[in-house]
Amino acid sequence: AKLTAERLELTFAASGSANQLVASGNVVTDRTLPGKPVETATAQNGSAQLQGSGGWSQIELHGEVRVKEGDRSAQGDRVVLVRSAQTATLTGNAVVRDATTETRAPRITFVQSSGEIRAEGGVQSSDFATKGTGLQLAAMPANISGDTLRSNSKTGRALYMGHARLWQGDSVLEADSIELLRDAKTLNASGNVRGVFPQNPGSGVTPARTLTVQQRAPNKVKLWHITAGTLTYNDAENRAHLGKNVVAQSAEQEIRAPQMDLYFTRSEKGAAASGGAAASATAPLGAQQISRAVATGGVIVEQGTRRATAERGEYTAVEGKFVMTGGNPTIFDASEGTTSGRQLTFFLADDTIIVDSEKGSRTLTKHRVEK
Repeated sequence: AKLTAERLELTFAASGSANQLVASGNVVTDRTLPGKPVETATAQNGSAQLQGSGGWSQIELHGEVRVKEGDRSAQGDRVVLVRSAQTATLTGNAVVRDATTETRAPRITFVQSSGEIRAEGGVQSSDFATKGTGLQLAAMPANISGDTLRSNSKTGRALYMGHARLWQGDSVLEADSIELLRDAKTLNASGNVRGVFPQNPGSGVTPARTLTVQQRAPNKVKLWHITAGTLTYNDAENRAHLGKNVVAQSAEQEIRAPQMDLYFTRSEKGAAASGGAAASATAPLGAQQISRAVATGGVIVEQGTRRATAERGEYTAVEGKFVMTGGNPTIFDASEGTTSGRQLTFFLADDTIIVDSEKGSRTLTKHRVEK
């Protein structure tokens, strides 16, 4: 390492060998590992612990500390460089930035040899990339927080542990840990997973009721609240797989199942294909919205006084439709009783049930007096 400053003071041990170099005023250090960018640190003051055999063992800088390596820069109140571990540890309002991200924490450690970053004491990161890298739940910066962070610029992996939380647009995800895999554009959440995701506005109606709904106020973005043991989101597939006691709840229904896949579509500004321009205008351009949900392994759907069970349940947002199959699908309604069939289809907007059985298909409708 190379150290320069306006003033340098060398101290000696009783043995007569130099043991410390004290620097003050525009302190600059440079150190390089083979095949790595130069790591440059600047500060107001600093000191270097010297080895009896020559060279240094540790450098401490303080006062307006700045560190730069390649496209990554950092700042803090104090930095400690340890030669043997090839680490630089920033403390005191520590911040690290690269081309697309910023991370803040009380303590941030860089491992120069591996490219690893360790942040502790309450971490908050922002990802400003709105396309091309990472996963995108909305066309706006993503924010991620946790008690600790382990990330690696080489592998593109970031693991937030302890009270992990991600929020981007209308979407929010919380879990014991959240792992981001940049190159695979995948997110893995584990332990006490809780999430909020917007639904594709759709029409929420059967074709016969379209005119009635068009005369009503424009749809607002509907939010789904989910809980599960695990969640894996793949950006390329626009799909989230949830496992372990999954519950998905909206204002209209609740779905419970051992596992569930949520399929997303991106909102488009001014799109009128689903929900009309007024509805899509309530969601940010490019926001991921739930368009379909497929639950398996023994499904329970509750909507008001209606309760449906089957081995598999599929919900389509644009139609507001449930299709229940497998394991003797059954719907129980407090006023209409029990209906079973090989396949049951029902709609959230009205009380029509389409029953498919070995005897054919029939439609059941509960007649209501419109107010």
